[in-house]
Amino acid sequence: MGKWIEQLNSRQILGILYGVCITSLVLTAIGAWFVRDDTVSPTELLTLRWIWMTGLVMFITAILLIGRPLITRMVSQNENMRAKQTEMQSVLEASKQNETKLQYRNELIEVLASKESLLDYSAVIEKIVWLTEAEFGAVLLVKDDEITSVVPKGMTTEQQEDLKVQSLLLKRVMISRTLEASSKKVADQLHGYPYYIHETVIPVKDPSDGTMIGCLYLACYDKPFDASETSELNAFANQLAISLLRTRLYRQMQQDRKETAQLINSVREAILYFNYEEDTIVGNRAFIRMFDELQFEYAGYEELTTLSIDIEQFAERVDQQDLFISYIERVFDQEPPEDGLSISLDQGDCFLQVYAESIYRDGKIHGTMLVLRDVTAETEIDRMKSELVSTVSHELRTPLSSIYGFTELMLERDLKATRRELYLKTIHDEAKRLSYLVNDFLDLQKMEAGKQTFEWETVDLLELALDSISFYQETTDSHHLHLDADVGQDFKIEADLEGMRQLLGNLLSNAIKYSPEGGNVLVSLERLEGQVVMKVRDNGMGIPSSALPNLFGKFYRVDNSDRRKIGGTGLGLAICKEIAKAHDGHLHVESIYGEGSTFICELPTSKEAIHQ
Repeated sequence: MGKWIEQLNSRQILGILYGVCITSLVLTAIGAWFVRDDTVSPTELLTLRWIWMTGLVMFITAILLIGRPLITRMVSQNENMRAKQTEMQSVLEASKQNETKLQYRNELIEVLASKESLLDYSAVIEKIVWLTEAEFGAVLLVKDDEITSVVPKGMTTEQQEDLKVQSLLLKRVMISRTLEASSKKVADQLHGYPYYIHETVIPVKDPSDGTMIGCLYLACYDKPFDASETSELNAFANQLAISLLRTRLYRQMQQDRKETAQLINSVREAILYFNYEEDTIVGNRAFIRMFDELQFEYAGYEELTTLSIDIEQFAERVDQQDLFISYIERVFDQEPPEDGLSISLDQGDCFLQVYAESIYRDGKIHGTMLVLRDVTAETEIDRMKSELVSTVSHELRTPLSSIYGFTELMLERDLKATRRELYLKTIHDEAKRLSYLVNDFLDLQKMEAGKQTFEWETVDLLELALDSISFYQETTDSHHLHLDADVGQDFKIEADLEGMRQLLGNLLSNAIKYSPEGGNVLVSLERLEGQVVMKVRDNGMGIPSSALPNLFGKFYRVDNSDRRKIGGTGLGLAICKEIAKAHDGHLHVESIYGEGSTFICELPTSKEAIHQ
């Protein structure tokens, strides 16, 4: 009976219970019918008792026979539900774990694809170790079959060094270029008992040529990686290879960019690059120095500085503003001129040659490089060459014309002895003047080229000054030459005697020459620590302040009517300057126009300072 009930389903059991309940209700109704008139006979009472007893027995029997299996079934179903709930919980936890792993995989892919992985692989190996449930691991970077660096996770410094130097597994991978795994039994003080460690090394290869660019090392304790896990590790290695190649490419691009910036910053010409696609302008160091008044912020020697250019402000210093602005506007409009442009800055203080070069990409103009070349030195050299030719021609023409003219007169005419002697004297003086001019010019050229030789000896400037004063005093009656020096002091220096004689002689000659009204010429000597200061002062015409910067230049003559009457080559002071420079000295002038000039020469006493 119990087995039969256990085989029934819940709907059938409920049908039986409902039937018993209905039967009990029917029996109760019958009993109520018997007592409907409130009079019950003993027979009826007995029958009524049996009816109620039968219904009670049926109900209890149904409860006992049906309720227990039903309760058992409910308990069983409850246990099944609990088991299913536990299973569902396990599935949920596994799902969450898989979701976390999937999230870590996505993060790993993002890290490998992001710019951050180009600089730091610690996040990469951390996620790979977590995904593979390894104990520790490392990414090893390889170049030319040599391990260059190790990016570890959970490894000590000693473990990293052993991996690089002593790992036979890693050496096998370096040779075979294939995945290798090993298991070994180890024991240490930390665990106190022997255990197995399973190591796996996966090569990271360049897909293009198969060369090794890195390795992925993982170690675990529980069990070695199975086939599916190994396949996943190979997928990680392929992704890592792409990331490593991106890293190398990125670093190479960064290095090339720095080298390009250094190259352009090292160029002395000012350069602007107009990038039309990015709508940016960059400039090099020379441009920022040339236009420092615009206050650009210099980005450093390894970077090109991004600039914001205002054309009107940019052209403020340009003397040819309208022409320059029109030129720059064409560059901004992506129509760079093919011809160059010559301009000057600051009222002719600086000369520039401007030209534009277009940069094309895929047949389309990508940008324009604007170059501002400083040609001030070249312009000045051309000017000086023209002045040199003009001056030399003028200086040579005068004595040559005199020599030619007087020689022709002597040849074509019958002159008296006195006239002939006068002409010969004039020819001799002009030839002498011409010889001095050529000698001065050659001496100056030798000094500037460093080919002039000096005979070093001990020179007493006091004696030299006395001799020179005595000599030049004989050449003039309207001047009085004096010496101001403490004769008790030592004015000896190591120098070239003839050079010092030429220097002092040129200064005295100029003092006399540029004091046409006569007057005093004072030579003073002063001994200071390590040097002798020699001064030549006159009370003559003086020098205008505008002429002082160019006074020691070749063939330079102060341009005024008073000095045109005074002869000279314009080389004397330039020669003095070079002689002082060769002796490691310094020659300069102090002058008040109309009151006189003082030439000051500071000369070291020791030859060692000169050689140093």
